Amino acid sequence: MSSLESRKNYLNACTRCSSCKWVPVVKSERFAHICPSVVHGRFHAYSASGMLINGYSLLSGTVAYGETLNDSIYSCSMCGGCDVSCKTNFADLVEPLDSLYALREKIASENQQPQALKAIAQHLRALGNPLGLPPERRGEWTAGTGLGRDGNGPASVLLHVGDDAFDSSRWPQLHHVVDLLRRHGLSVATGGVQEPDCGALAFDIGERQLAETLARKTAAWIQASGAKHLITCSDAAFSAFRNIYPRLGVTLEGVRIQHISEWLAEHPSPPVEGRKKEVVTYHDSCKLGRLSEPYQPWTGEWVTELNSLPVRTGAPKTRFGLGGVYDAPRQALAAAGAQVVEMERIREASFCCGAAGGADACQPGFAATAGRHRLEEAVATGANTLVTSCSQCSRHLDRLASEDGLALRVVTLVDYLRERTTTEQPIETGVPA
Repeated sequence: MSSLESRKNYLNACTRCSSCKWVPVVKSERFAHICPSVVHGRFHAYSASGMLINGYSLLSGTVAYGETLNDSIYSCSMCGGCDVSCKTNFADLVEPLDSLYALREKIASENQQPQALKAIAQHLRALGNPLGLPPERRGEWTAGTGLGRDGNGPASVLLHVGDDAFDSSRWPQLHHVVDLLRRHGLSVATGGVQEPDCGALAFDIGERQLAETLARKTAAWIQASGAKHLITCSDAAFSAFRNIYPRLGVTLEGVRIQHISEWLAEHPSPPVEGRKKEVVTYHDSCKLGRLSEPYQPWTGEWVTELNSLPVRTGAPKTRFGLGGVYDAPRQALAAAGAQVVEMERIREASFCCGAAGGADACQPGFAATAGRHRLEEAVATGANTLVTSCSQCSRHLDRLASEDGLALRVVTLVDYLRERTTTEQPIETGVPA
């Protein structure tokens, strides 16, 4: 039985109410959507509910693969906003995000996914990264840090970097993190070239077996390091460690997993003397936010009650997105003298920038629409600076803001704090070479 086939009861449970399209608490019509796919497609087929209908139709053979079907299914960043809104009304009855994972898995298993996603999967298999870059470049960022390109250890902290290792514009912030950790008396180890891809993107695009292979490789690397404390600079990896690995049966037992924003909040740095308080707005990335809520597998079963009603035994833990990391970045910003003015859609109801889930590769039009809608919301706050913990969000939003000539600076959390708390000069946002 396919993963999607096993979710028929969930597909059937969708009432087509359209809750998946809207934030749980609407503050204005302008920023009422939680689903970037609907903002782009403007039709029910682009919503989670519409995708569940298409998934059921694929199972029953009443719809065929084609460009139109792929457009509606892959104009989606797998951000999980639909899941938060659906569960506000229906708890764990529908769980649309899990069905979307299963739908993509079915499509990939039948080799019907977009070519751009096939290329990403091939890069991950052959090169260990989704960018198609030589794997030896993963260690280049360590130059000047005293860390080895091939990794080093043991140490009190294992620093996980992710794909920022391939982006030279991110290296100063990585160097800053290493320096901060050492200033607090911590010895630092990193994987360099040996750090595996965490498997997060493979899972998002439906390559479950590949994701599990990469997850197990990453877990083995972490365990072999001997580290009991891992700090990651990657929102996607943090989400994978807490939310995806349990789905794949991969554990990181005995290792404390922490996102760099959490560590920065625990070790706040004041602004350099003379720096005035600055008004900024903060973008909650999906991966650090609702998608990092720890996942607990359900171990019950479906039974039929009253001769017709399918119900689940056991008490599954409903995830409303509340267990993500929201306070730490804001605490770190406040300590550095920043005043955060909030957008309407924040925390578990944050609106996705559109770049995740392979969308920027296979549906760039969708990704741009979502990103511009988020930028519109940021501009509406009156802030001149948009801060986010996620490098992928930052790159995507910064490029769009530049293309549109917006008077809005987009910067990562670590770089912003580096600017506020040291005398180092700001750096320009860039893209992987």
